[in-house]
Amino acid sequence: MTAAPQECDLISASAIKIATGLDRYKVLGTKMDMGRHFESCTVMDRTGREDGGGLLIELFDPSTDRQEDLENTKRSNRGVDLPDQLGPGFAAWRKNEQDQTIATVYGWTPDYKRLLTINIIEHAPGRDSLADATEFFRQLKPLLLDHPT
Repeated sequence: MTAAPQECDLISASAIKIATGLDRYKVLGTKMDMGRHFESCTVMDRTGREDGGGLLIELFDPSTDRQEDLENTKRSNRGVDLPDQLGPGFAAWRKNEQDQTIATVYGWTPDYKRLLTINIIEHAPGRDSLADATEFFRQLKPLLLDHPT
C-alpha cells in the first residue's frame, strides 16, 4: 500500500486506484515531513462527478473529540470495534449528504488526544470498502497515530 509512487507522500497510487475504483483522480493534502506535519489527504474523481469515489485520510492532532463524542459517533453509526491490535477505534458504514455510502474507520490514542480517520466512498466494483479502509488504517496507524507529529 505504501509502495512508490506515493500520493501525499503516504499512499501508493495503485492502492488508491484499487480501493476507490478511480483511474483518474486528483489529490489534495499535506505532504509528509519525516513523519511530521501530516493533516489530511483527499483523493477525488478528476472529472468532478459527485457520484465518483474518493478517499479522505485525516489526522487530528490534537483531537477536539472527547471520549463521549467518539462513543456517540460509534453508536449513531452502528460502529464495530477495531481488532485489539488496531484499537482503540471502530469501523462503520454511513451516508453522506449526497446519499453516498461511506466506509469509515476512526482510531485514536488511548488518551483521546490524537484521532486518525479513514473514509472511502463506496464506488469500486467488487471491493469491500470497509475492509479497504481498515487496511489503510492498519498500515497508516504506525506512521501517523502512534508517533506524535
